[in-house]
Amino acid sequence: MSKERASDVGFCVVDSNADVIADNLVHRVRESAVEMESQINRLYRGRNAYDLSDGARADLGKIIERLAYMAKTLREVEGAQSSVVYLQAAE
Repeated sequence: MSKERASDVGFCVVDSNADVIADNLVHRVRESAVEMESQINRLYRGRNAYDLSDGARADLGKIIERLAYMAKTLREVEGAQSSVVYLQAAE
């Protein structure tokens, strides 16, 4: 069975757009991660010095779940790329 083409499942107009989307995503996540890391470290260093409100804790929980979901999805994309299916010619 051959691998699904991105354009066949409505992912991209052209299959080559998948590389552009991936490159753009990596660039945006990398920039955001650098910016967020310093803020996360500030919270971490002071974690025993203050109490977050219930709303802030709930929001952190939601964003942790969302980030975990995105990471899981990206791992599945990465895993799908490593298992290439080859068609064998009929003998």
